[in-house]
Amino acid sequence: MSSRLSIHEHSTRHTSGQIQVIFGPMFSGKTTELMRRMKRYQIANYRCLIIKYAKDIRYDFNGIATHDNQVLGAMSAEKLSDLQSEALKYDIIGIDEGQFFPDIVSFCDKLANQEKVVIVAALDGTFQKKGFGDILNLVPLAEHVLKLTAVCMNCYNEASFTKRIGLETEVEVIGGAEKYLAVCRECFVSPKSSPQKRISNKPVKAAKLLFSENSENVPPS
Repeated sequence: MSSRLSIHEHSTRHTSGQIQVIFGPMFSGKTTELMRRMKRYQIANYRCLIIKYAKDIRYDFNGIATHDNQVLGAMSAEKLSDLQSEALKYDIIGIDEGQFFPDIVSFCDKLANQEKVVIVAALDGTFQKKGFGDILNLVPLAEHVLKLTAVCMNCYNEASFTKRIGLETEVEVIGGAEKYLAVCRECFVSPKSSPQKRISNKPVKAAKLLFSENSENVPPS
């Protein structure tokens, strides 16, 4: 059963503009960390808005969701500029799956320069270990950058990369454990064993993975 936690509007408080970026491979807890930070700002009585990628409807049509069904309400867009006027009404703007938005850099920079706090959760690399869209161009503009790791679904060591299971060649293929694995460097090149065999011939359940996070070291300001 999902636990839905709404992001409500509150009285406006003054913020100093900044960009916070949460990177990591699939199943590393990026959305969980984004939600944690947004809920902290909500408790502190800031006006909070979450934006999700409109084509990502894996778990929830009207919100962002973790693999274990924690949900926060969100607005959907394919281009962030479509919601720029709306975003200016809020103090804190969270963006999930930031790698998919073509205007992620300009949008975040504009809002931060207008005293908004922008928090972005995104894949830093593609399934080919290449930069995902323009997302890495946020790094020199950001005040805080955190890279999370997952657990390798082959050998259970630290995983920093995302490996695609399917045969699709295009970069944007939205999916979960049925399409992707979190893997370490060694298993990206040469897997030690089949993850299906290691986990009783059943699909990997990402919600059961442990996340390696140092989130408490990057508190919202």
